[in-house]
Amino acid sequence: MGLIAREIERAGIPTVTLSVVREAWVRSPAPRTVFVPFRLGQVFGEPGAQVQQRAVLMQALVDLGLIRVPGGILDLPYRWKRSVYRDPLA
Repeated sequence: MGLIAREIERAGIPTVTLSVVREAWVRSPAPRTVFVPFRLGQVFGEPGAQVQQRAVLMQALVDLGLIRVPGGILDLPYRWKRSVYRDPLA
């Protein structure tokens, strides 16, 4: 994912990637990454959990503007099945 994000950034388009595996990010760091402590294949959350998925997406977009250092990573404050999510569209 980092390779693709870097190419998109070279074209002048800001990117943010989401990762559930820190080791993968270390091998191929993207310009901006948010780490989500969720399961593999479920970066945005549980299947069918629309409020959870929107909350993760919106937080990632907010963090896009917060990560100023190239290769920066932020941890999202969520925990798998243990967080209460507020619908960002409500």
